[in-house]
Amino acid sequence: MCVIVAVGMGCAGRGGERPSGERPGTAGEADRGADLGWLATTLARDYAYRDEAPIDAAAIVAHYRDRARAATTRAAWIAVLEDVIGELRDHHASLGTNTDASPRLVPSGADLWGEVNAGGAIITSVRRGAAAERAGLRVGMTITAADGQPIASAIARRRPALAPADDAEATSWAFRVVLAGTHDRPRRFTACDRAGVCADYAPGPPELPEADTLVTARRIGDLGYLRIDNSLGDPATVTAFDAALAELGAVRALILDLRDTPSGGSTDVAEPILGRFVAVAAPYQQVQVPGVDAAPWTKPLAPRPPYEPRPLAVLVDRWTGSMGEGMAIGLDAVGRAAIVGTPMAGLKGGVTAVTLPRTGIAVRFPTERLSHVDGTPRHRWRPPTVVIASGGEANDPILDAAIALLGDHAAAR
Repeated sequence: MCVIVAVGMGCAGRGGERPSGERPGTAGEADRGADLGWLATTLARDYAYRDEAPIDAAAIVAHYRDRARAATTRAAWIAVLEDVIGELRDHHASLGTNTDASPRLVPSGADLWGEVNAGGAIITSVRRGAAAERAGLRVGMTITAADGQPIASAIARRRPALAPADDAEATSWAFRVVLAGTHDRPRRFTACDRAGVCADYAPGPPELPEADTLVTARRIGDLGYLRIDNSLGDPATVTAFDAALAELGAVRALILDLRDTPSGGSTDVAEPILGRFVAVAAPYQQVQVPGVDAAPWTKPLAPRPPYEPRPLAVLVDRWTGSMGEGMAIGLDAVGRAAIVGTPMAGLKGGVTAVTLPRTGIAVRFPTERLSHVDGTPRHRWRPPTVVIASGGEANDPILDAAIALLGDHAAAR
C-alpha cells in the first residue's frame, strides 16, 4: 500500500497502479450509507481545490444513496466509491484498492492524453515507447469510438454525474479515463487523422514495464543524461542518483529526464536530489492547507553537498507526475534549470490518505495546495520551452530541444 503523508507526494510505488490487496471488513447497508455520508462530508471539508470543483456533500449522498444500498458485493461498493471520487474530476484522487473492472489510473496507467474541445475528442500526447504509440495512434488524431461505442457515449458514462454540463474539464477528465481503459478489457478505438482518414486501433495494455534500475545514466556526446525511472518513492533512489551522477564524470552539462515519474513519490527522495543543484537554501514551492493556513507559505530547499554547478536542462511531459512536477517547478523557481517539454500531468496538490470508518477502504485526495513560488498553481504551470511531439518519431524531439538549448547556453558563455 502507498500511504501518502508528505507535501507533494503521489503514490510512492513504481508499478503505476493501485494495489489490490486491501479488503474491507464485513459491511452492511448501514455501514455503506454511513461511509458514503462520511466521505462526502470529508471531501466537502478537506478537498484543497473546492474552488475548482465545488463539493456538495448533500447532493453526493442523495445521488449515490441508492447505489450504495444496492452494492452488496465488494466490487459493486468499490465501483460506487470510484464514481464518488470521480466527482472531483481530479486525476490525483483515487482509492487504495481496485477490482478488475476498475478504470486505470491516469497518468501512471495511461499512454494517451486527450482533450475534448469544439474539434472533438483529440489526442494531445502519446507516451513514447508505449502500446498506443506502437499501435500507430498519434497526436492530433480524433477519437470517434471506444470499445465499439460512440466516443460521446463512452465519455458520458465516465463523466462525473454532478458536474455542470458546461464543465469542459470534467469532460476532458472523463475522456482521459476512457483512453486509459479498465483492467479487464482490451482497448479498442476508432481514430481519424487530420486528413480525415479513419481506422481502428487495438493497443495493448498501456503500462510500461517496470525498469530494472532506479536511475539511468549515459553520455550523449559531452553531455550527461540522467533519467529517474519512476522511482521517486524509493529512498534508495537518492544513493542511486548520486552514483549515476558520479558515473558520468567530466561532462559539460546535464540533462535530467523526469518523463518517467507518473507515480509521483516522496519529498524525502526528491528534495535531496534537488539539493545537489543549489549552493544556498532557496524557496522552491508554495504550500497552503485550506482552513489551516491563512495564506500560502514558501517551502525552502536545502543544499546537499557536493554542489553540482553544471548547466542543467530538465525534460517533462504528461507522464511527469506529482513529485516529478514539484521537482520541475522547484528547479525553475531557484533558477537552476531550463525546463523543456510539454505540459505535465497537472496532478493537483499534496495528497492525504483517509480510511472509511466502517468499510475500511483507503481514499486518497489532495488536501494541500501546491504552487510555483511565483504563485502559479503547480497543476497549471507550463514549461518555458514547449516542444510538440506527435508520437512515432524516430528521434526524441524533447531531448533534441534540450540538447540544442544546452548548446546555445555553451555558445552564449
